[in-house]
Amino acid sequence: PWQHMADTYAWVVEQEFVQVDRKNRTTEQWIFEQKVRFPDTQERRDIEERVRRRMWEEAVNNFDVEAEKWMRHEEELRRMAVERERQKAKALQEELRRYEARIRERRRGEEEIRYRAQHAAAIREREHQERVKGIVEGWERYEKQWASLTASSEPLGFTDIPWPLRTAPKTPEDITPTGVSAFLLSPLHSQNLSRKERIRAAQLRFHPDRALPRLMRRVKEEDKELVSDAVGIVARYLNDMMAREKRVS
Repeated sequence: PWQHMADTYAWVVEQEFVQVDRKNRTTEQWIFEQKVRFPDTQERRDIEERVRRRMWEEAVNNFDVEAEKWMRHEEELRRMAVERERQKAKALQEELRRYEARIRERRRGEEEIRYRAQHAAAIREREHQERVKGIVEGWERYEKQWASLTASSEPLGFTDIPWPLRTAPKTPEDITPTGVSAFLLSPLHSQNLSRKERIRAAQLRFHPDRALPRLMRRVKEEDKELVSDAVGIVARYLNDMMAREKRVS
């Protein structure tokens, strides 16, 4: 931009000299004519001096005017250049702010995803621990109830019998093969017993010919049919489980 300013200034000066030269030539022509018309007197010399002085003053004045115009023009160019740079800087700052906003938004999204994943993992872990606790406590309760039942002679109802399920059934229909298998074969208890040994221990407790007669003598009359049906269901499931284990082994 400074080279452009220098070129512009040189052009202005050149134009000033051209104009001055034109005026000088016109004035010199007039002076020459005066010399021809008037003899060489002091009065003529005074007139010539005044004319030359006026020519110089006009040239200087014109130069000052044009120089001021040029300076205003260059100042306007500088102002426009500064404004363009300011606008560029402003646009750059705006783009930078938008970029930073996108980065912050992405980080918030990543943090939200991470938080949700951690929260979901914590829920799964808590549910897993609750299931583990429920199975372990259910097995301990199952064994204690069988020990108490064997040592007692009190009358029994359907719900007094420790069925091989995590949740005590209310009717025989609540007993399912999946529930029996998951409860008896869970890896969370009886680690010292094989799968077959666990099934065999349950078969001894729910054998329809050996265990059922002794059990039925203590069952309340109103619950005898329910208990008989439930024992038969459990016995069939246990037989199926043992058959599968034998096929696998």
